[in-house]
Amino acid sequence: MKLFCLPYAGASAAIYFRWKRSLAPELECVPLELAGRGTRSGERFYEGMEDAREDVLRLLEERMDGTPYALFGHSMGGMILYETARLIRDRKLPAPVKLVFSGRPAPETPAPDSPIHRLPDEEFSKRILEMGATSSEIFANKPLRDVFMPILRADFRLVETYKYEAKPPLPWEITAIAGEEEKWTPAEVEGWRSHTSADCGVVRLPGGHFYWQDRPDSLQTLHALLREELSASPLVETNYA
Repeated sequence: MKLFCLPYAGASAAIYFRWKRSLAPELECVPLELAGRGTRSGERFYEGMEDAREDVLRLLEERMDGTPYALFGHSMGGMILYETARLIRDRKLPAPVKLVFSGRPAPETPAPDSPIHRLPDEEFSKRILEMGATSSEIFANKPLRDVFMPILRADFRLVETYKYEAKPPLPWEITAIAGEEEKWTPAEVEGWRSHTSADCGVVRLPGGHFYWQDRPDSLQTLHALLREELSASPLVETNYA
């Protein structure tokens, strides 16, 4: 089974490269590169969620080969995953076995009251570091800062300008995962249950927003959970009657 993975704000597909070995042989980890970073650094950033979900759907369609697949997205990646899943349903494309949302509350959760993507560089950097969203080394090193600042601004613009529109729940199983020290409340994470007509499991693991990067034990638990849940998930027929 393929596990397609979407990164969080400011990150590239490279964050999942180590997953390939640790999830094999049960799962084939397939990181998806978003526009404007990594191997696609020469491409323009997304103007909004419409751009992002259409691009990710294109990446998925290029890799769909009849093999069962699941989707994983962390934080911003989970937001894009949700909107992409809606397109998969609406266009009657091959169905995923499961959707895994990590570090992301249910989509109707209100956006922050104080958006930061337009702040001056110094204030923007300070707010990003306060969130623990990246390493201080990135902003202390000018070449790194020049590379990552535009990516972070574009990604936070995408997150902060996203507007949720209510639609019928998705027909596929969902697992929602968040760190025990995450800022999202239990109700905001549990809110994923209303977005599927199938089963929805909610898991809290030790650590904060980046629980799987900060805590080796949480990463091991996450990978064990993914292997267990996806190997046990029944294959989904693409039936959109």
